[in-house]
Amino acid sequence: MRNSRVYNENQRFVTWWICVLFIVLVGGGIYMRWTNAEGSNISEFYTGMVIGVLVGLFIFLLRLRSRIDGDGIHIRFFPLVWKEKTWRWDDIAEVYVKKYSPWEYGGWGYRIGGPGIAYTTKGRYGIQIVLKRNGARILLGTQKPEEVREILEHYNTRGQEV
Repeated sequence: MRNSRVYNENQRFVTWWICVLFIVLVGGGIYMRWTNAEGSNISEFYTGMVIGVLVGLFIFLLRLRSRIDGDGIHIRFFPLVWKEKTWRWDDIAEVYVKKYSPWEYGGWGYRIGGPGIAYTTKGRYGIQIVLKRNGARILLGTQKPEEVREILEHYNTRGQEV
C-alpha cells in the first residue's frame, strides 16, 4: 500500500423525481382499481403492482460504493456487481475527473458500449480510468468531484478535467 489516505463514497440511485414517478404510477394503478375503471382487470392490477414493487425495490437497493486507496480504485455496484472490482495503480495509464453527459453512455446505471464501461447513479461527474493493457475506458460516477480530484493528486495521478 502506497500510504494510508483513503477516499470512500456511497451513492444511491434514488432521487426525488424517481420517488414521485413511482408514487404516481402505483397510485394511478390503485386509483383505477379502486374506482373500478372501465377495462380494469384484477389479474392485470396485481401483475402490475407486483412488477411495480419489484422495480421500485430494485431501484431502491442499487448502491455504488467507491473507494480510492494506496492499492488503487475499487467499486461495488450492488446488486449488479456482487464482487468488488479493483483497478490497481500499476494497471492504470491515466485517471482523472471528467464532466460527462449521461447520454454518452445511454443513461445512468451499469452501461457497456459507446466510449467504454460506465458505473453511474446520477450526476454529471465521473472518474475516468484508462487502462494500460488495452486502453479500455471505465467511468465511475461521483457526486464529489473536488474531493476525488484531491485524492487522485495525492496518489500522483493525473487529476485534470477533460
